[in-house]
Amino acid sequence: MKRFLLTFLAVIAAHAFLFFLLCFLAISLMGAALMGRAGKPAEVPKTAYLIQEIPPDLPEFIPSSDLPFPPRPTSHTDILENLEKARVDERIQGVVLKFDMPQMGWGKLQELRERIHQLRDAGKPVWAYTTFATNKGMYLASACDSIFVHPDGFIWLTGFNAERIYARRLLDRLGIESQVSQIKEYKAMAEMVLREDMSREARENASWLLEDLFEEFLSTLSHDRGVDRSLVNDWLETGQFDAREARERGIIDRDLLWEEIEERLGGGMRAGWSVDGDDYAEVPRGKLHLKGSKIAVVHGVGTIAQGESGWVFPLGVSMGDETMVAALQEAIENDAVKGILLRLDTPGGLTTASDRIGRMVEKAASEKPLVVSMVDVNASGGYMVSYRCSTLVALPNSIVGSIGSISMKPNLTGMLEKVGITVDRVTVGPHATMLSTLASFTDEEFARLEELHWRTYSAWVEGVAHYRGMTLDEVDHLARGRVFTGRQAVVNGLIDELGGFDRALELLKQQAGIDPESEVTFIHLPKQKGFLERLAEGDLLSALHVALSGFPSGEPLNDTVAFWKRGMASNDALALLWWQF
Repeated sequence: MKRFLLTFLAVIAAHAFLFFLLCFLAISLMGAALMGRAGKPAEVPKTAYLIQEIPPDLPEFIPSSDLPFPPRPTSHTDILENLEKARVDERIQGVVLKFDMPQMGWGKLQELRERIHQLRDAGKPVWAYTTFATNKGMYLASACDSIFVHPDGFIWLTGFNAERIYARRLLDRLGIESQVSQIKEYKAMAEMVLREDMSREARENASWLLEDLFEEFLSTLSHDRGVDRSLVNDWLETGQFDAREARERGIIDRDLLWEEIEERLGGGMRAGWSVDGDDYAEVPRGKLHLKGSKIAVVHGVGTIAQGESGWVFPLGVSMGDETMVAALQEAIENDAVKGILLRLDTPGGLTTASDRIGRMVEKAASEKPLVVSMVDVNASGGYMVSYRCSTLVALPNSIVGSIGSISMKPNLTGMLEKVGITVDRVTVGPHATMLSTLASFTDEEFARLEELHWRTYSAWVEGVAHYRGMTLDEVDHLARGRVFTGRQAVVNGLIDELGGFDRALELLKQQAGIDPESEVTFIHLPKQKGFLERLAEGDLLSALHVALSGFPSGEPLNDTVAFWKRGMASNDALALLWWQF
């Protein structure tokens, strides 16, 4: 009895200690949040240059947090808004873009180039500064007035490459059998487990994408640098240049140390000559008279999954159907919102979650003007989200399409046997092992899976045909996993117009009856659940995890397991684009 009481008291004491520790952390975090809110945005000098750093990986949007730490990474939306503000801000004399080897997609690069052209048209020079630029860096930099490179820097210009990893031999060695229903021959994701190399169809698809992107790249570089196309081809034949060679060959304008840039722009290193992009992001658009009718910008970013937006390894940020439905519903219910701009940057994901979001998009479009703006990629499940909307806009270099999906199931029995683990079972009733990853489908079960899978695909094709005004054969000819650039997609009817954020906004203004020359106020959705909101839901550990890690979800491991459990156990189909360009 004495031992029981001691154990009982020890448990109570441990729980009490944990409770008070968590309360202390919560109070500290709330205090830090209040202190962060109390801080004033950095002052912008009366005559200043905006120094905007562009990170290699640039997510389209990151919801703001109610805590000042960890620091929120820079997003594509942040930079677009900074450059828009700089265009009308009389204090900003010019812009310097600093970057090294940007890895974002070609769509985001086109939108950044549009902003650069707008600045230059407004009489504000834009310079690019880098220490190492490859194709994407030069594509961005060539839109600027001048390109400056560190004296010890390099420029690498190459042909375009699309490569994939195939795991078939590894799975065979591990003893993992994969049964895959693939719709259809161009849905190349399935080949990762089915083949050791590209199929003819996958190679054909990759070729027509790369050829289109490469042609646009060469034409842009030739035009922007004011040189003949043959000279650009010569640059690619050489491939690698140090800063001096790049200057002598006309690829860049000057090789300079960053301190020399500061000296020139700062007038002898005077104090207060520049403003950092992160600080400038705190300047409200409204203070620069960029305000008016309210537009909800709903951002759909990442792999589409069920539940709240979070993180799925190894795919990165996930777009949760619960989060997106709530964001769209909030935009519908806000009477001040005159229209919805749906920004999509997603390779797709689970078909059930994609379809749910798509139906909510349809509902939103029936109640308020809604225009879809596609960024780097809006493919597979992403296209399922958007096709019911009447106005689809994509950038010329956006990746669009991939109508098709895969449904698969692994059998891990062979792998377990290799390490001395055997499986035995007792079953009752028919098809008892159909969901087990320790048994294969029977022929009957796989045939039924294929039947249902094709039924889902046919419904998707019928839906696209109905909303896009096409025949079933026309859609099927564009589907079966085929992927297109925005330029190709507008020709074949999968989208309505080419353009970025600004063009989509113009169309939305027309539909909402907003003066095309007037400015608007943006409400960015979804909003990240904050520390206090999660705490109010009774999820203290999740609240602390979000606050301390910066993950959009407090349960990234659970999110990952849930996603792959559904996607790899035939509980759901994966409408996911696996290519990267």
